[in-house]
Order: sequence, then C-alpha cells, then structure tokens
Amino acid sequence: MIDLVDAFFSGGEAEQDGTRHALLSVLGPESFLDSATVFGNFEMMNRVAEATGIPVPPQAVERESEMMKMLGLYDILKSQQTEASE
Repeated sequence: MIDLVDAFFSGGEAEQDGTRHALLSVLGPESFLDSATVFGNFEMMNRVAEATGIPVPPQAVERESEMMKMLGLYDILKSQQTEASE
C-alpha cells in the first residue's frame, strides 16, 4: 500500500498503474478497496486532528518535512511556536 502512495506522489502514470495492478493481484478487488479505505480514513483523521489544533507530534513533522517545505508550512509552524512562547 505504501508503494502505491509513493507511486502516486512521485511516480509517473505507468508506475502508478503498475503498482495498482500489482496490489490488486495480491489483494483482490474487495481487499484492495477495504485497505485503501482504511488507509485513507487514517490520513483523513490525521488532517482533521491537525486542522483542529491538536499538536502535531515531532515524528509526523519529520515524516512530512518535504511536503511541508513545498507548501510553506514551516513558516506557519514557526509562527505558532513563537506565539506560544510569548
């Protein structure tokens, strides 16, 4: 499942299709759908928690560092830390 997500973030269309078909052949359509649903739900819950102000654990910041840099989120995080320390 992680390979599929990686392919969608950094791979081309051929890699995405190949990874999806490989996972489908291993899991079958029903388990593939169940797995994707659970995976997506966890990601959605993380986003809801972060959006409502629940502190982001350091390991999550490390894991998402490249995306956070790309989106300019470090600036927001730094400003929140500065406000909290004042």
